[in-house]
Amino acid sequence: MRAYRFRGIALCAIALSFSVACVMPDQLAQIQKDMADVRQQLRNVQSDQDDISAEVRALRAEVATDDDKVTRAELADIAVRVDQLSRDSNIFDERISDLGGRLDRLSQELQQARAMSSRPRYEPPPVAELPQAAPESGAAEAAAPLEALPDPEALYNTAYADFSKGNYALAVSGFEEYREKFPDSATADNALYWVGECHFSQGNFQEALHAFDRLLELYPESDKAAAGNLKKGLAYLEQNQIGQAIVQLRFVHSTYPGSDEAKIARDKLISLGAPI
Repeated sequence: MRAYRFRGIALCAIALSFSVACVMPDQLAQIQKDMADVRQQLRNVQSDQDDISAEVRALRAEVATDDDKVTRAELADIAVRVDQLSRDSNIFDERISDLGGRLDRLSQELQQARAMSSRPRYEPPPVAELPQAAPESGAAEAAAPLEALPDPEALYNTAYADFSKGNYALAVSGFEEYREKFPDSATADNALYWVGECHFSQGNFQEALHAFDRLLELYPESDKAAAGNLKKGLAYLEQNQIGQAIVQLRFVHSTYPGSDEAKIARDKLISLGAPI
Protein backbone atom coordinates (compact mmCIF):
# COMPACT_ATOMS: atom_id res chain seq x y z
CA MET A 1 0.00 0.00 0.00
CA ARG A 2 1.40 3.34 -0.94
CA ALA A 3 2.39 5.91 1.68
CA TYR A 4 0.06 8.85 2.13
CA ARG A 5 1.71 12.25 1.83
CA PHE A 6 0.23 15.31 3.37
CA ARG A 7 1.90 18.56 2.45
CA GLY A 8 0.81 21.98 3.70
CA ILE A 9 -0.25 24.12 0.72
CA ALA A 10 1.43 27.49 0.32
CA LEU A 11 -0.53 29.87 2.53
CA CYS A 12 -0.85 33.60 2.00
CA ALA A 13 1.34 35.67 4.32
CA ILE A 14 -0.80 36.16 7.41
CA ALA A 15 1.81 36.69 10.12
CA LEU A 16 1.13 39.77 12.23
CA SER A 17 3.75 42.35 13.12
CA PHE A 18 4.36 41.83 16.82
CA SER A 19 7.04 44.49 17.14
CA VAL A 20 4.54 47.25 17.96
CA ALA A 21 3.03 47.85 21.38
CA CYS A 22 -0.51 46.76 20.44
CA VAL A 23 -2.55 45.27 17.59
CA MET A 24 -4.98 47.52 15.71
CA PRO A 25 -8.69 46.54 15.58
CA ASP A 26 -8.62 46.12 11.79
CA GLN A 27 -5.91 43.46 12.16
CA LEU A 28 -8.08 41.54 14.63
CA ALA A 29 -11.03 41.83 12.25
CA GLN A 30 -8.97 40.49 9.35
CA ILE A 31 -7.82 37.46 11.37
CA GLN A 32 -11.41 36.76 12.41
CA LYS A 33 -12.53 36.99 8.77
CA ASP A 34 -9.75 34.58 7.69
CA MET A 35 -10.84 32.14 10.41
CA ALA A 36 -14.48 32.32 9.26
CA ASP A 37 -13.42 31.71 5.65
CA VAL A 38 -11.29 28.68 6.60
CA ARG A 39 -14.08 27.23 8.74
CA GLN A 40 -16.50 27.53 5.80
CA GLN A 41 -13.99 25.88 3.46
CA LEU A 42 -13.50 23.08 5.99
CA ARG A 43 -17.26 22.51 6.24
CA ASN A 44 -17.58 22.44 2.45
CA VAL A 45 -14.73 19.95 2.02
CA GLN A 46 -16.03 17.68 4.78
CA SER A 47 -19.51 17.76 3.20
CA ASP A 48 -18.04 16.78 -0.18
CA GLN A 49 -16.07 13.97 1.44
CA ASP A 50 -19.20 12.66 3.19
CA ASP A 51 -20.99 12.59 -0.16
CA ILE A 52 -18.12 10.59 -1.70
CA SER A 53 -18.06 8.12 1.21
CA ALA A 54 -21.81 7.59 0.86
CA GLU A 55 -21.50 6.95 -2.88
CA VAL A 56 -18.68 4.45 -2.36
CA ARG A 57 -20.76 2.56 0.20
CA ALA A 58 -23.74 2.55 -2.16
CA LEU A 59 -21.64 1.17 -5.03
CA ARG A 60 -20.19 -1.57 -2.84
CA ALA A 61 -23.66 -2.48 -1.59
CA GLU A 62 -24.91 -2.65 -5.17
CA VAL A 63 -22.17 -5.10 -6.11
CA ALA A 64 -22.69 -7.19 -2.96
CA THR A 65 -26.45 -7.53 -3.29
CA ASP A 66 -26.87 -7.74 -7.08
CA ASP A 67 -23.75 -9.61 -8.06
CA ASP A 68 -25.67 -12.12 -10.21
CA LYS A 69 -27.38 -9.33 -12.15
CA VAL A 70 -24.29 -7.23 -12.87
CA THR A 71 -22.46 -7.84 -16.15
CA ARG A 72 -18.70 -7.98 -16.48
CA ALA A 73 -18.67 -4.55 -18.18
CA GLU A 74 -20.81 -3.06 -15.43
CA LEU A 75 -18.52 -4.52 -12.78
CA ALA A 76 -15.51 -2.98 -14.51
CA ASP A 77 -17.29 0.38 -14.68
CA ILE A 78 -18.21 0.24 -10.99
CA ALA A 79 -14.63 -0.69 -10.08
CA VAL A 80 -13.34 2.34 -11.98
CA ARG A 81 -15.86 4.59 -10.24
CA VAL A 82 -14.98 3.23 -6.80
CA ASP A 83 -11.27 3.70 -7.50
CA GLN A 84 -11.82 7.30 -8.64
CA LEU A 85 -13.98 8.08 -5.62
CA SER A 86 -11.33 6.61 -3.32
CA ARG A 87 -8.70 8.88 -4.89
CA ASP A 88 -11.01 11.87 -4.51
CA SER A 89 -11.54 10.93 -0.87
CA ASN A 90 -7.78 10.91 -0.29
CA ILE A 91 -7.52 14.37 -1.85
CA PHE A 92 -10.25 15.62 0.47
CA ASP A 93 -8.43 14.06 3.45
CA GLU A 94 -5.38 16.13 2.57
CA ARG A 95 -7.40 19.31 2.15
CA ILE A 96 -9.10 18.77 5.52
CA SER A 97 -5.71 18.26 7.20
CA ASP A 98 -4.30 21.40 5.59
CA LEU A 99 -7.35 23.52 6.41
CA GLY A 100 -7.33 22.23 9.98
CA GLY A 101 -3.69 23.24 10.36
CA ARG A 102 -4.38 26.68 8.92
CA LEU A 103 -7.36 27.17 11.23
CA ASP A 104 -5.21 26.19 14.21
CA ARG A 105 -2.56 28.73 13.21
CA LEU A 106 -5.16 31.47 12.75
CA SER A 107 -6.63 30.67 16.18
CA GLN A 108 -3.17 30.93 17.73
CA GLU A 109 -2.53 34.29 16.07
CA LEU A 110 -5.93 35.62 17.11
CA GLN A 111 -5.28 34.62 20.72
CA GLN A 112 -1.88 36.27 20.69
CA ALA A 113 -3.20 39.42 19.00
CA ARG A 114 -5.99 39.80 21.53
CA ALA A 115 -3.55 39.29 24.40
CA MET A 116 -1.20 41.95 23.05
CA SER A 117 -4.00 44.46 22.43
CA SER A 118 -5.35 44.12 25.98
CA ARG A 119 -2.22 44.62 28.02
CA PRO A 120 0.23 47.54 28.30
CA ARG A 121 3.73 47.37 26.96
CA TYR A 122 6.06 45.75 29.43
CA GLU A 123 8.61 48.07 30.99
CA PRO A 124 11.27 46.39 33.12
CA PRO A 125 11.74 47.94 36.58
CA PRO A 126 14.86 50.01 37.13
CA VAL A 127 17.79 48.17 38.62
CA ALA A 128 19.21 49.76 41.73
CA GLU A 129 22.95 50.21 41.67
CA LEU A 130 24.55 48.73 44.76
CA PRO A 131 27.83 50.09 46.07
CA GLN A 132 30.68 47.75 45.39
CA ALA A 133 33.31 47.10 47.98
CA ALA A 134 36.86 47.44 46.90
CA PRO A 135 38.32 44.00 46.18
CA GLU A 136 40.74 42.71 48.74
CA SER A 137 44.27 42.07 47.70
CA GLY A 138 44.50 38.72 45.90
CA ALA A 139 40.69 38.28 45.73
CA ALA A 140 39.21 36.92 42.53
CA GLU A 141 37.41 39.26 40.22
CA ALA A 142 33.66 39.44 40.76
CA ALA A 143 31.71 36.97 38.66
CA ALA A 144 30.10 38.36 35.53
CA PRO A 145 26.32 38.88 35.76
CA LEU A 146 24.11 36.08 34.48
CA GLU A 147 22.87 36.37 30.91
CA ALA A 148 19.40 37.90 30.86
CA LEU A 149 16.57 35.69 29.61
CA PRO A 150 14.99 36.74 26.31
CA ASP A 151 11.46 38.09 26.27
CA PRO A 152 9.32 34.90 26.13
CA GLU A 153 6.55 36.37 24.01
CA ALA A 154 8.96 37.80 21.46
CA LEU A 155 10.88 34.51 21.28
CA TYR A 156 7.71 32.46 20.72
CA ASN A 157 6.24 34.88 18.18
CA THR A 158 9.49 34.99 16.20
CA ALA A 159 9.59 31.17 16.03
CA TYR A 160 5.93 31.05 14.97
CA ALA A 161 6.50 33.68 12.28
CA ASP A 162 9.39 31.57 10.93
CA PHE A 163 7.10 28.53 10.85
CA SER A 164 4.39 30.45 8.98
CA LYS A 165 6.95 31.55 6.37
CA GLY A 166 8.33 28.02 5.90
CA ASN A 167 11.63 28.77 7.65
CA TYR A 168 11.39 25.46 9.49
CA ALA A 169 14.99 25.16 10.72
CA LEU A 170 14.83 28.61 12.34
CA ALA A 171 11.39 27.82 13.76
CA VAL A 172 12.60 24.57 15.34
CA SER A 173 15.55 26.38 16.92
CA GLY A 174 13.29 29.11 18.31
CA PHE A 175 10.62 26.77 19.67
CA GLU A 176 13.24 24.50 21.25
CA GLU A 177 14.91 27.49 22.93
CA TYR A 178 11.54 28.70 24.18
CA ARG A 179 10.62 25.29 25.61
CA GLU A 180 14.03 24.94 27.25
CA LYS A 181 14.04 28.38 28.87
CA PHE A 182 10.33 28.56 29.75
CA PRO A 183 9.26 24.93 30.36
CA ASP A 184 6.44 25.91 32.74
CA SER A 185 4.86 28.57 30.55
CA ALA A 186 1.31 28.21 29.23
CA THR A 187 2.54 27.64 25.67
CA ALA A 188 5.55 25.40 26.31
CA ASP A 189 3.49 22.41 25.12
CA ASN A 190 2.48 24.32 21.98
CA ALA A 191 6.15 24.96 21.24
CA LEU A 192 6.86 21.22 21.22
CA TYR A 193 3.84 20.61 19.00
CA TRP A 194 5.10 23.13 16.44
CA VAL A 195 8.53 21.51 16.52
CA GLY A 196 6.79 18.31 15.40
CA GLU A 197 4.85 20.19 12.71
CA CYS A 198 8.09 21.70 11.39
CA HIS A 199 9.70 18.27 11.05
CA PHE A 200 6.52 16.84 9.49
CA SER A 201 6.38 19.64 6.91
CA GLN A 202 9.99 18.92 5.95
CA GLY A 203 9.32 15.20 5.53
CA ASN A 204 11.40 14.31 8.61
CA PHE A 205 8.73 11.99 9.96
CA GLN A 206 10.88 10.15 12.50
CA GLU A 207 11.94 13.47 14.06
CA ALA A 208 8.29 14.56 14.02
CA LEU A 209 7.30 11.39 15.92
CA HIS A 210 10.00 12.10 18.48
CA ALA A 211 8.73 15.66 19.01
CA PHE A 212 5.10 14.54 19.39
CA ASP A 213 6.18 11.81 21.83
CA ARG A 214 8.00 14.45 23.92
CA LEU A 215 4.87 16.61 23.90
CA LEU A 216 2.64 13.75 25.10
CA GLU A 217 5.16 12.60 27.70
CA LEU A 218 5.93 16.01 29.22
CA TYR A 219 2.47 17.56 28.84
CA PRO A 220 -0.12 14.73 28.85
CA GLU A 221 -2.96 17.18 29.63
CA SER A 222 -2.04 19.56 26.80
CA ASP A 223 -4.78 20.90 24.56
CA LYS A 224 -2.50 19.79 21.72
CA ALA A 225 -2.61 16.13 22.82
CA ALA A 226 -5.33 15.14 20.33
CA ALA A 227 -3.58 16.88 17.45
CA GLY A 228 -0.22 15.39 18.45
CA ASN A 229 -1.65 11.87 18.53
CA LEU A 230 -3.33 12.35 15.16
CA LYS A 231 -0.10 13.63 13.61
CA LYS A 232 1.68 10.54 14.94
CA GLY A 233 -0.78 8.38 13.00
CA LEU A 234 -0.23 10.41 9.83
CA ALA A 235 3.55 10.22 10.30
CA TYR A 236 3.33 6.41 10.50
CA LEU A 237 1.33 6.44 7.27
CA GLU A 238 3.95 8.59 5.59
CA GLN A 239 6.55 5.95 6.50
CA ASN A 240 4.25 3.18 5.21
CA GLN A 241 3.92 1.70 8.70
CA ILE A 242 0.27 0.88 8.04
CA GLY A 243 -0.32 -1.41 11.00
CA GLN A 244 1.09 1.08 13.51
CA ALA A 245 -0.84 3.89 11.81
CA ILE A 246 -4.14 2.01 12.15
CA VAL A 247 -3.50 1.39 15.87
CA GLN A 248 -2.69 5.07 16.40
CA LEU A 249 -5.72 6.33 14.44
CA ARG A 250 -8.04 4.01 16.38
CA PHE A 251 -6.58 5.40 19.59
CA VAL A 252 -7.37 8.96 18.47
CA HIS A 253 -10.91 7.99 17.44
CA SER A 254 -11.67 6.32 20.79
CA THR A 255 -9.80 8.71 23.10
CA TYR A 256 -11.05 12.04 21.72
CA PRO A 257 -14.66 11.32 20.61
CA GLY A 258 -16.45 14.23 19.03
CA SER A 259 -13.25 16.11 18.20
CA ASP A 260 -12.13 17.17 14.73
CA GLU A 261 -9.12 14.90 15.17
CA ALA A 262 -11.39 11.91 15.86
CA LYS A 263 -13.37 12.59 12.67
CA ILE A 264 -10.21 12.84 10.57
CA ALA A 265 -8.93 9.60 12.15
CA ARG A 266 -12.24 7.86 11.37
CA ASP A 267 -12.22 9.02 7.75
CA LYS A 268 -8.62 7.91 7.36
CA LEU A 269 -9.41 4.47 8.78
CA ILE A 270 -12.30 4.13 6.32
CA SER A 271 -10.05 5.10 3.41
CA LEU A 272 -7.59 2.42 4.54
CA GLY A 273 -10.38 -0.16 4.66
CA ALA A 274 -9.67 -0.76 8.36
CA PRO A 275 -12.52 -1.50 10.79
CA ILE A 276 -13.00 1.16 13.44
